[in-house]
Amino acid sequence: MAQVWVVDSNCFIHIGSMAPDGFINDLSTILKDGSNSLYVTPGVHDEVRTVRFQRWYDKPNLLDKMRNLLITVTVEEEEVRDLASKIGEKASPQDVDLSLMILASKMSMEGRKVTLVSDDFKMTTTVDKVSSNFDTCPPSTFLQRLADLGSRGQRTRLRSLSRRVRAAEMRYAISRAGQYDIQAKLTWMVDSLLTTQNVSNPIIKDDNISYERKMISALIRSINGEVVKKSMLKKLGKLPEICAPVAKLDVHLASLSSDGSSDDIKQDYDAAASILSEVLEKTGFGLAPLDEEVAEMAHRAMAGHLYRMESALGVMSKMSGNIGLARLHLSRALHSATLVDDVEAEMRAMHQLGMLSLVTNDWHRASSLFEMSDRQSQVIGANRLPHLVLAGISRHLNGDKEIAQAHIKAGIPIVKSNKLEAAHILTSVGNSLLTVDCPGLALEVLDEAMECAVESKQDDRLEMLADHLLLANTAISNQELDQYDGLRELLDGLNEIHQDSIEEFEALITDIDERAAELSKPLDETWTEWQEASRLIPDGAPLTVLRIDEDEGGRLLIISHHSEIGAIGIWLPEGGIKAAPGNLIQIRDSKVKVAPAPEFLRDIHNIRGLVAVQNPENLSFIIKTNEILDED
Repeated sequence: MAQVWVVDSNCFIHIGSMAPDGFINDLSTILKDGSNSLYVTPGVHDEVRTVRFQRWYDKPNLLDKMRNLLITVTVEEEEVRDLASKIGEKASPQDVDLSLMILASKMSMEGRKVTLVSDDFKMTTTVDKVSSNFDTCPPSTFLQRLADLGSRGQRTRLRSLSRRVRAAEMRYAISRAGQYDIQAKLTWMVDSLLTTQNVSNPIIKDDNISYERKMISALIRSINGEVVKKSMLKKLGKLPEICAPVAKLDVHLASLSSDGSSDDIKQDYDAAASILSEVLEKTGFGLAPLDEEVAEMAHRAMAGHLYRMESALGVMSKMSGNIGLARLHLSRALHSATLVDDVEAEMRAMHQLGMLSLVTNDWHRASSLFEMSDRQSQVIGANRLPHLVLAGISRHLNGDKEIAQAHIKAGIPIVKSNKLEAAHILTSVGNSLLTVDCPGLALEVLDEAMECAVESKQDDRLEMLADHLLLANTAISNQELDQYDGLRELLDGLNEIHQDSIEEFEALITDIDERAAELSKPLDETWTEWQEASRLIPDGAPLTVLRIDEDEGGRLLIISHHSEIGAIGIWLPEGGIKAAPGNLIQIRDSKVKVAPAPEFLRDIHNIRGLVAVQNPENLSFIIKTNEILDED
């Protein structure tokens, strides 16, 4: 079982004061080889932000050097207050320490082996009140246990550091002898050292677990059509035959994305759902007579295929505007991902669920999902930026301004280290926000993407970003601008644009603003007689759906955008059409009428005019099928 260390500020202060040059190399190697992880809360970052490695030649900032080794998890302020109240004001540790205790408790409840590292004995004496199952130890013992996991050279260096830290801990404890009884603390420090070998992280060999994993691995290879040893196939018995139908799911998904686009997302969804039902029925029929342990192995072997299909169905549901169904499928996808312990898949599913929570304005739920996906991204070493930005936005909208600032602050060094990659990621985040009808949020994120693209000289991306910013500008309403008050100031802190790039950036934004202002005026020409659609919309140039407005009678007003004509409303009084933000609309073999937009609709949707379609059945709503597969 991997060891989780939840580390307090004092440990980092000791390390900064005494750690020799080369400490980071030793630590990163041990953490990687031993599957150990270091966890902190944002408050720890604040408390040690000025700490430096005093013994190093240039005395670098400790956080700058250790940031990539730390997994930062946000803890709710309400949880901290509840724990403080439970412990009692006089006995309660500081808020940051309480957040670490809560984090350690959560990690232990997830089945992890957790040790809270702190020389604050008050945290140890109050652990029982958290009702959790984690250990505590002082920083010196933490370093000693890491030493036990290292090579010979690493053991020597880390044990030396451990002894120096222990001496400092002892001196501090003795200096406080007149203020409290230090005997219990000294006993705890000595006991933690003596039990080092018992609580370190040895490699546990469990023959049953190892055998089961081999069986599952062989079954997965069999499902994927790979070669499996005859001896293993014999042990698997009928399972390869029973589980074989699940391979059809990936085959179908591959065919779904082969054309690049689809103009009937409902038919695509129904076909995929039908194949999933067929596969589940066949595999369920085969597994029903088998015992529980064998069936469990089969479910774990098939979980990856089921995750991908449920995720695709969730995205298709979102693309057709059915948010409730999308959430159900993505929740199932998350469940399947946990069966195969696929952290990356779990991260993606939670990120998608967070996007759906933005649609329903459930800011608190969205922030929790994005924060969890950020935590998972740190575990696998993925880029944290998309999760941090969306978690910061969600926290801001929920009124948690300090936590929002902490998330954006954590994203600053990521952006600074690679402006080219940051531009790509922020563009993707902005486009995702547009597809869930959040143009106000997209506008601010795309603005930051534009800054990074200018600084990294991505001329090919600038034109595309300008079009997306124009779309967001025309899609946003005055009501949304008021709702997102203060968001620009928050996200402006994400990237500090270099002085040399400011002039170019401002010229691009000015041009976009001028185009947006021009496209916000009513259409120059309207007509009451049926005319060819190409008179309004250039041939072969689809409109982008911004949002769907449906009244009580089921009549639809589809708010759409085109880079040359801006935003228009397509009036479909018969309703019955399924569409969602991000879909593309093509009008084929049908004429249109154009009328001025009533003032109240212009205020709400910022449209330039209303369009009636003579043959609504000839409207095509197109989606990009490469976005269905969860490969981003």
